[in-house]
Amino acid sequence: MRIDFNKVHEEETLDYTGDLSYFNSLKSISTIKEYKKVTGKITLEKADSVLIVHYLLKPVLTVYSTLSGEPFDYIFTIDEKLYYTDQKELDSEEVFYIKEGYIDLNVEIYSLIITSLPMVLHKDGEEYPHGDNYRVLSEDELDKEVDDSKFSPFDKLKDLDLD
Repeated sequence: MRIDFNKVHEEETLDYTGDLSYFNSLKSISTIKEYKKVTGKITLEKADSVLIVHYLLKPVLTVYSTLSGEPFDYIFTIDEKLYYTDQKELDSEEVFYIKEGYIDLNVEIYSLIITSLPMVLHKDGEEYPHGDNYRVLSEDELDKEVDDSKFSPFDKLKDLDLD
């Protein structure tokens, strides 16, 4: 689906339902097993030479757990507002320049999905692996243990004779 920059004149809300199966052939992210669908609303608003697009989406993906490697359905919410312009001089980090004159929603939504995925994906209640003589800690758990232990990486240097 394309949004023609010059055809948007007033605020408009679109109900969006998309099949993401096309992206399954790309296999660009190893933690994603299958792209399924996305539903939501897309609101378009024009302000001078800037098109404001508010994406409120619920993608459904089958992903691999980063803890167990088991696949599970992952449903999350994207609530993002992006700014587009067809004026080269307004191009910046906050405003995207679209030289083609249109926004390809499929490409934009795919980008939003990829950039919205957390680094650690796991099912609710799934625990970090552990066993005899080893355990896996989250970054927060590791930080807490280091803080609680009063360990300092400089402790090894205190016995050095530097004279």
